[in-house]
Amino acid sequence: MDQPRLEVQIYQIVDDGMMKQNRTDGTGWEWCWADWQREWMNNTPQRYAYRCLPLTIVNQTGWWIQNPVGFTATWRGATHPGTIDFQFDASGEVWTHWINSQFGEGIITWNTPFLFRTKPEGSRLLVCGPANSFKTNAHPLTALIETDWMSMSFTMNYKIMIPHYPVRFELGEPLFQAIPLARNVCADLENATVRYQRLVDDPELNRAYQEWDQGRRQFHQQKSRGEIRPDGWQRDYFQGRDAIGRTAPTTHMIKVKPPQVHHGSAKTSPG
Repeated sequence: MDQPRLEVQIYQIVDDGMMKQNRTDGTGWEWCWADWQREWMNNTPQRYAYRCLPLTIVNQTGWWIQNPVGFTATWRGATHPGTIDFQFDASGEVWTHWINSQFGEGIITWNTPFLFRTKPEGSRLLVCGPANSFKTNAHPLTALIETDWMSMSFTMNYKIMIPHYPVRFELGEPLFQAIPLARNVCADLENATVRYQRLVDDPELNRAYQEWDQGRRQFHQQKSRGEIRPDGWQRDYFQGRDAIGRTAPTTHMIKVKPPQVHHGSAKTSPG
């Protein structure tokens, strides 16, 4: 039986005047498909970080909601709400209602302007910081939301780790990544069959692993001796095959194509 197709509905719950394209002060909410590139990955020699396909795939999975205003935040160290000082670059009287210290514990909270709904039943929305991005002294909190039924918005939160050490958020930087999931991963885990065993007890998998392990060791030895170009790398995973030549399923991907976004309410055909 085919699994129902994932449907994602993104509702704007704020007035158009809060969106960046309609504001005159340069601030405002924006969203876009997550970019596959990261500055630190660009800066690695020969951009070798992009050879790690799992990193590159998750970078571009889902949507980014972008920070609506530049600001600096400093936690005074107390655990109760209201103990973070904010210095907004513009329109602080507007953004202090959206970005503040609601929960204490050095947590910055953004009240987000979108409501996500997903289908089928059991689908979820994973909300996390931009994948494989880092910010000194501010860690994004991660949430799994039941968007198959929820009719409310959610907050995005970052935890400041060190009091009295200012944290900077730039205008337009990705604030969080929204990744819709077609299935209830928690229920899947609860109902999963899980086995633990020694690798040697699975001869075929053990053979494939040993071939990979030996090839990996040999590759690095040859590279250290200068027998392989400095920018040389093993492409088995990227090309969708294992060390003994077996190909990956047709679900193997090397990039993620953004889905088309339809604007406005869905049209219902007459019965």
